[in-house]
Amino acid sequence: MKKLFLAAFAVFAFASVNAQDTTFGATAGLSILSPDVEGGDADSETGFHIGAFAEFGLSDKFSLQPELTYAMAGDISMIALNAIAKYHVSEEFNIQFGPQIGFAGGDDIDAIEDLLGDDFTNLNIQLAVGVGYDINENFFAQARYGFQLNDHFTGDGDFGIKINTVTLGVGYKF
Repeated sequence: MKKLFLAAFAVFAFASVNAQDTTFGATAGLSILSPDVEGGDADSETGFHIGAFAEFGLSDKFSLQPELTYAMAGDISMIALNAIAKYHVSEEFNIQFGPQIGFAGGDDIDAIEDLLGDDFTNLNIQLAVGVGYDINENFFAQARYGFQLNDHFTGDGDFGIKINTVTLGVGYKF
């Protein structure tokens, strides 16, 4: 796990050294955490997310936006480190794509972890796609869907637990 965070830090450090334009900011909004349980039934939970980001302009059309976010919905929470690449279709509109590496927690997750023991991991690795719109120089809106690539259940058998996410948010660039 330490290697993963060191690699992410190296990417962010490299991007900041080569960045043409750097902005920092905060984001918040609606989050929907959708557990997908094979062999069972789970309802989506609606809540909120908050976070901080830095956006590094790599060229006129591309930027990299590392983020640290916290989401809570029902009895599930998620803290994530995201590395979102943005392609700027126009001055206002962008398309987003990249990994979201998070850790699931909360009462429901703790209960599943107690039940499954060593056959459970809190690690949530997602691939996210989304869109963003810059309302003006400081304010923006974005929507993103993250689908989980790994499985929280690490044991053998026909069972699986994944948590996909939908975020609708607004942000402010400092």
